[in-house]
Amino acid sequence: MRIELRICVGAALFLGIVDLIYWFTSNDDTGTACLLFGFFAYALIGSFVFLQWRRRKGIPRPEDRDDAEISDGAGEIGFFPAASIWPPGIGIGAIFLAVGLIYGVWYLFIGGVFMIGSLIGFIVEAEAREEGPDDPGPPLAGAPGPEVPSNAGLPGPAH
Repeated sequence: MRIELRICVGAALFLGIVDLIYWFTSNDDTGTACLLFGFFAYALIGSFVFLQWRRRKGIPRPEDRDDAEISDGAGEIGFFPAASIWPPGIGIGAIFLAVGLIYGVWYLFIGGVFMIGSLIGFIVEAEAREEGPDDPGPPLAGAPGPEVPSNAGLPGPAH
């Protein structure tokens, strides 16, 4: 996360310095505001990266180590539903919210219902995934383990 943090902090500092110079040398409020929003955007991303680094207690990721192998970064990243109806619902809600900013409150209400309903559906779908052979879920307490066949009494090479 060192590289990401350096990029975000560097871009935020650059935009902050350029914003101050631009503010003093011009009378343009729009450009000053745009540079200021760019500064805050990079500062927000940089603070998120910094907090993630602190949460990991400074443990370097495989991307941060020079001696890392590709296999060091392997593993489960997360579950993302492959085919879902909810992202189009979120998009329709966003369209109605944007139209509501232009034409009136009634569209904002429709867009809010679509957006909140679709977000809830998407979250519930991601949380209630079916457990398959790759993810059998946690073992039940007191349940017997899987039967392992033994070839102790069969003829053949001894292992």
